[in-house]
Amino acid sequence: MKKYFFILIVFTINIGLNSFSQSSHPLQGTDSILSLEVNPTKDQQDPISIQKSRKHFDKNYKSEKLDLNFLGYIKVIGGIDWGNIQNTSEFYPSRIPIYPSEKEKQGRSFIDARQSRLALDGSYLANSQNKLRIYIEIDFYNTEAETSFVPHLRHAYGEYKGFLLGQTWSTMKNTSAFPVQVDFEGPNSIPGPRNPMIRYTKIFNKKFTTALALETHSEDYTPYPSNPNDIMSLQNIPDLIAYLQMVGLWGNIRISGIVRNISYTESSTESIQSVMGWGTELSGVIKFAHRKGVFDDIRFGYTYGSGISYYINDLRGVGLSSAPNKHAKMTAIPVMGGYIAYKHAWNKRANSSVIFSFTSIDNTDFDEDLIYNNSNYGAINYMWSPLDRLDFGLELIYG
Repeated sequence: MKKYFFILIVFTINIGLNSFSQSSHPLQGTDSILSLEVNPTKDQQDPISIQKSRKHFDKNYKSEKLDLNFLGYIKVIGGIDWGNIQNTSEFYPSRIPIYPSEKEKQGRSFIDARQSRLALDGSYLANSQNKLRIYIEIDFYNTEAETSFVPHLRHAYGEYKGFLLGQTWSTMKNTSAFPVQVDFEGPNSIPGPRNPMIRYTKIFNKKFTTALALETHSEDYTPYPSNPNDIMSLQNIPDLIAYLQMVGLWGNIRISGIVRNISYTESSTESIQSVMGWGTELSGVIKFAHRKGVFDDIRFGYTYGSGISYYINDLRGVGLSSAPNKHAKMTAIPVMGGYIAYKHAWNKRANSSVIFSFTSIDNTDFDEDLIYNNSNYGAINYMWSPLDRLDFGLELIYG
């Protein structure tokens, strides 16, 4: 089943307000681990990365040790869907009905402001060499229902001396390789949800970065038919994730790896059993065609593994990390996916991106009920910032 989806327009108003400031540029050097350019912890749409590129309001109050910034923006997204996407504010190709009803075939339109965000970014100068940093961010996109405006926690963590404790983007996600888009979810194959974690990051010679993390999340598998409600709410063992990244003025290249334990309830004995999952990803961003203060870039990622569907954008939450095979044995499901995006800068205030992405699983050992096999995703857009704190975007998406 093919699906077309058209995002009409999105505009964003960005707010950067300091309650306390220790310098005239408080966001510069506030990260005790690394600079945001070397290893950003948030995607291109997060308030802190947006505030870094904007003119800054400053000098409300001053403190030599404390730096506290209130960040945020208003974001309104609207669109027209020519088909059967059931949630008009999200675009997941894997959730498009293969045999839609007459009602599901009908087109629809929407306007949604729940992606607006508020954030608090602070740092405390513990001594001349180290800063303790905290970051908290919420939006209002808590459920699929467009009438729900419950605050939704996106990030909440602290950093000190290379250690991060809290919730943020998974260590599997190379946030600097995320395409510039209107679409909230992005490519169907991009990895990395936001997980609670303990992570240690280390920089070597300003050219190499490595990180090691333990991350937790709800299990995501298909239970035995005899126990249809058996979904483990928590993991027995956290996922172990690591990466090695090379960075420079030209961009970065990262290789990531994950080993995980998928817990489930055995149908015959009702005992808690587990299967092993693993995966790897190669990702990066390559900058080129530098001219008059702008440049083009290629952003890419390729993921392969078994039992890691939770970490794939299009497959998360649909029970495809593992499932009983044709011999009634719980088995990790092989999966792969990749994306590539070309971003062209027209000038300092406008750019366009062309994106292609695919996701595929190997379901040959499973029952016909597990009918998902693959999905494709494509997008093209135009982004324009006529004013320092006002952005517009127009995007066509296909899945």
